[in-house]
Amino acid sequence: MTVRHMRLGLGLFFLVAGAVLLGVRFGVPDLVAKWNPMRLFLGACLALAMGCWNLSKWYAGWMWYQQQATPVRRPFRPGPTADAAPEMLPEFDFRPPNRDTDEPARS
Repeated sequence: MTVRHMRLGLGLFFLVAGAVLLGVRFGVPDLVAKWNPMRLFLGACLALAMGCWNLSKWYAGWMWYQQQATPVRRPFRPGPTADAAPEMLPEFDFRPPNRDTDEPARS
């Protein structure tokens, strides 16, 4: 498990925890009457903020990982589809010809 996966898990956990705390705070006021509702609301807001922070850090790390996985071709270098050897032009072959044939010598 990498840090990216832990950030994703923590971000989702904190978002769900914050949503549940807000749901309990505003959905069931009789249940939370024995607790301080301001503390419950602040805890829910803190959990939502931490969830958003972890998800933003996860997204930034994911974008960096995707960028690193993209290959980059350096400038002034031939592409991978370029031919390795240029084609030979017989009119520019200045080697002495074979004696048996009139063709230029092959090395």
